[in-house]
Amino acid sequence: MNSQSWTKTVTQNRIKCEKIIAISKDIRYAGVFNEYGRTISGKIRPGIKPIFSPDAVRHEFFAIASMMRLREKTSKTLGVLDFISIIHKKINILLFYKNGITYYVTINKKNNSNTILVKKIKKIITQV
Repeated sequence: MNSQSWTKTVTQNRIKCEKIIAISKDIRYAGVFNEYGRTISGKIRPGIKPIFSPDAVRHEFFAIASMMRLREKTSKTLGVLDFISIIHKKINILLFYKNGITYYVTINKKNNSNTILVKKIKKIITQV
């Protein structure tokens, strides 16, 4: 990928992250990373203290990217992955996978309307 193409990809995904953050005040972070866990773009809600250190983020994204690659291999049998929801004690994580990139969205635990958020996020992700 040349630098012009990379810049366009980063810009498009930054805009998507900003749109995802704007959906709800309960969304803490929206980020995008490639199949190797390298961050393409990310946006944390202003005023939110990050849970992960920069090192922990790299490990988290690499682990998730590896899992997504493995899930992609089963898509012929199971069908295309819609989304993955990870529920933790402190936050919820929604994962979306499209064309080799993963959209990683963290949500405050108190939010109970993940179904509505999933529909809105999927609409943003599928926009060109």
